[in-house]
Amino acid sequence: MTVLKDPTKYPSKMPTAIFLDSGGVINDNAQRAPQWLQYLGEFLPTTALGGTAQVWRQANLQILKPFFSRWYDYMAQANALAAAQAGVTEEGRVVNVSSIFERLHLLIWILEMCTVAANQLPELETRILPSLTEEDLFQIAKSAHLYAIHRVKADFPGAVETIRELALSGNQDGFKMYTSSGDSSEDLEIILKGLGVFECFHAVYGADKVNCLKMSPLYYEKVFAQVGVRVVSRDAGTGQVVDDGSSSSSSSSSGEDRDEVVVLDDSEKALRWAHVHGARTVLITDTEVDLTLEANRHIDFQLKALSDLPALLDAWRVHLEGTK
Repeated sequence: MTVLKDPTKYPSKMPTAIFLDSGGVINDNAQRAPQWLQYLGEFLPTTALGGTAQVWRQANLQILKPFFSRWYDYMAQANALAAAQAGVTEEGRVVNVSSIFERLHLLIWILEMCTVAANQLPELETRILPSLTEEDLFQIAKSAHLYAIHRVKADFPGAVETIRELALSGNQDGFKMYTSSGDSSEDLEIILKGLGVFECFHAVYGADKVNCLKMSPLYYEKVFAQVGVRVVSRDAGTGQVVDDGSSSSSSSSSGEDRDEVVVLDDSEKALRWAHVHGARTVLITDTEVDLTLEANRHIDFQLKALSDLPALLDAWRVHLEGTK
């Protein structure tokens, strides 16, 4: 665990809310990949696409890296499509960018796999794909996705036990736990129920919950607003808390205390977005990061794993008690 003596890194009070990312914090993405190959190989041959487990495992393996390298491009496309459809649908539903993104990237995924698989299954291009509508393909891709996430178990060692420990600590210390993930709330519920920890969270977010993809500070602004936390104000240069609402001279317009909010993520980019809104940021990685560098000012602490978080909270508690 990396704990610096820099006082600007420590919270001004114990947190009100803790936000955990899913992939990279609760779940190990490296463990997920081979399991996905297995379950896609089981499921896709049972669909109209046919083929064998080996064909689909190889197809997915071949397209995986380039597919995910364009992830933010898909998000940008989804935002553009959502903007073009802005407003309310004829059925009275608000256009949700997360639904657009889901359809967009799942269709790209299944079509790219089909292109590769057609090298061994020529009937895909000559007979099967021409007989299927875009909706047919989307439903196959969505069903394959759900089949896999119901079965994949890839939690980091100690993650489940830590989440349960944090849930008990939150009852005593007054903080609540949430997810702050780019996944859909549907996927998160399936994943967390599969791990037996869904009930430990006060709510799950879920880009669909806030109608905003996790690709800018706006995501955290919307999540924090929906949760109802009023995050402390921090100096953009030093990271020092400049307004926690506790002082009589506070600039807080309502005079109410502001909240210390903690965000754990394996993405430095995501932590930069959370830091913009005053969150206390914790990077999860087993690669040592020099937190004294100016480029890393948006990272307050580094942990190797989620299981180190209770010890960090204890260190904060000791620090705060020593400043009284």
